[in-house]
Amino acid sequence: MNGGAYLKTVLIGIFALLAALAAFCYLVDPFWYNRKVSIPGFNAVKPEFKRYERHVKPQIVRRERSAALVFGNSYAEIGFDPLHPALTRPDRHERGYNFGLAGAEWERVYCSVLFALEHAAPKRVVIGFQPGHPLRAVDCGTLFAEMEHLPAGALLLSGKAIKASIRTVKGQRKKPTHTAEGMFYYARFEIDEVERRFRADFARYLGNLKPDAPCLQEPSAVASPPGFSPPKAKGIPADLAGLHDLVSRLVRAGVETRLVAYPVHALRAEADIACGFANLRWDALLSVARTVRAADPEGRWVEVWDFQGYDPDLVEPIRDNQTRLWQDVGHFNHEFGDRLLDRMFGRGEEGFGSRVEPAAVPALRDAFFRDRTAFLESHPGFVSEFAGLIDSFRNMR
Repeated sequence: MNGGAYLKTVLIGIFALLAALAAFCYLVDPFWYNRKVSIPGFNAVKPEFKRYERHVKPQIVRRERSAALVFGNSYAEIGFDPLHPALTRPDRHERGYNFGLAGAEWERVYCSVLFALEHAAPKRVVIGFQPGHPLRAVDCGTLFAEMEHLPAGALLLSGKAIKASIRTVKGQRKKPTHTAEGMFYYARFEIDEVERRFRADFARYLGNLKPDAPCLQEPSAVASPPGFSPPKAKGIPADLAGLHDLVSRLVRAGVETRLVAYPVHALRAEADIACGFANLRWDALLSVARTVRAADPEGRWVEVWDFQGYDPDLVEPIRDNQTRLWQDVGHFNHEFGDRLLDRMFGRGEEGFGSRVEPAAVPALRDAFFRDRTAFLESHPGFVSEFAGLIDSFRNMR
């Protein structure tokens, strides 16, 4: 074989190898980007996806242009099924996708919504938020560059893609981390670990308090709430300018939007009350409701919802591996999230949760504390469980 023929053979072999590797990565699809082939035992489970979701999820949203989208941090990513019929209308063959991202701060949520408005055409949107956290307007330039930069070579022929494809094929016996529609399982399959995680999260919350916090001095769940004197509205607060901007854009785009304050387990909510933060949620909900109504005066497109209270699902026992709806103090499973979606989109039971309007906040707060008083009086075991959580933390210090 002469030199030219040898070189040609080598080049053909190299190209054949590269083509085979690209085809392998394309079929395995470790990052859930191509979404063409799903074979149980071969590539149906995507253990590598969670490491690259911040790059891949925006591309999926841009390509599929889902009618319904969920935004938020891990609470939303775990708790809201984007294919639930309250959100994604099955009779219209609509697509839904969960654009929530684990650990996402408001900056990323804000930019993700702007990205979707620019590159997709959502009809329905759910945005989760944590009451009391700033919802500012930010410069999305850096995050947009991250979301838009995903070269095909990185998915087909990069070292990471090849290694991820091999790990994906080898990892088919692992528990799945996500659904194809972006919902996060987190620790859903670790039922026997919920109590441990719950206690660890509770201890972390208490550990961030000052030593003289009321709940650490007197571990009781019967502290009387302070009075509530909401300030008068004076324009849009700087820490809610981002929310106002998003709502204005969603209204102009005609997107049916639900802003939901993340509910937490009642034991965690009780800690806020006992530790001196009884009014934090209500002050925040009032400010958010005012900001939303300033951008959507008729309330036609955007609604604010709150579900904190003493519904049986919010006081589910966290013991003896009985827990079905919660993964820790704040992460709820989609079975509970389904109830929230039903209620927010007009399919759920009356009396569960409340739509938050500025003028109604004082009455909603009063109703919450009336329900709380009645519940604590009729459930002494809850009071004991709460005091036990505080005591166990104090004994560890």
